[in-house]
Amino acid sequence: MPSRVCCVATKMAVPTTTNDESEDTYAFQPANGVPKETARLDELHAGITEFFGGGLSLADLSNFKPSRILEIGSGSGAWAIQAARTYPEAYVQAIDLNPIPPRPIPSNLHWQKADITQPFPFEDESFDIVHARLVMMHVPNGEDVLRRAVRLVKPGGWLFVEDPDDDRMLDGGAPLPPGMAAFVGSWLRIVRGRGAEPSIGREHGRILNSFTAFEDVHVRKVAIPISGKSHDPALKKLGLTWKVNMVRVAADLPQRFAADGITEEVAQQHLSELQDTTRNITTDFYFSFARKHRA
Repeated sequence: MPSRVCCVATKMAVPTTTNDESEDTYAFQPANGVPKETARLDELHAGITEFFGGGLSLADLSNFKPSRILEIGSGSGAWAIQAARTYPEAYVQAIDLNPIPPRPIPSNLHWQKADITQPFPFEDESFDIVHARLVMMHVPNGEDVLRRAVRLVKPGGWLFVEDPDDDRMLDGGAPLPPGMAAFVGSWLRIVRGRGAEPSIGREHGRILNSFTAFEDVHVRKVAIPISGKSHDPALKKLGLTWKVNMVRVAADLPQRFAADGITEEVAQQHLSELQDTTRNITTDFYFSFARKHRA
């Protein structure tokens, strides 16, 4: 669906200090306190949006007019801002432990602090769209959080959830080369050590299909061509966006996780192999969307 961007009144997000509550679960730095992290998330959002053809999801929303939209884990605010501009008459609620970074935001977008490992501060069936991207992979008991998110969707409403399966990051269908294997393996151990499941994407189908409330469940697995080796132009661009994202991550993690195996030396070998044009690095990612039965 083409994005419908309208002129709406905007307000500027207010700078705030970083919130330490997220440090025990979220391995990246908060976007509102680190401009490079804001840029990383914005670039990733832009790449995914282009893959969607400018829309908010792969779901067909052409005849859908939401009045209330929720983004769980707002990060840089990029998706919530797009949602608010696409639907200027809707009330868009973004939640996270850390505020949206200082930037112009539409007047119909509202941020609220929330710890999603705890009960959501909203009534069941109170949103037409609930969205979570690269969130369930970072939180302890992500499946439980996802199941609670489903309850927030109104009858006839949509759930959008997007997560990876980085256990399936491969080089031409074979295991990763040693530097990448060391870097990615350490990263997966760090996330799992915090009680999260970084490959929860592959469980989307099982989780969403367990709900009788959904009339329509779509789970699209995409092998993202990180090395850019694809005949599909849209998929190739998405892969190169992912590669840039991985380069940014490799520059950040050694500063904080050297003791966990992500040393500068490991990161440099990882980057060398990642940027080797003879390789064919891919990773599985799941773009899932489901619609509840209409009342």
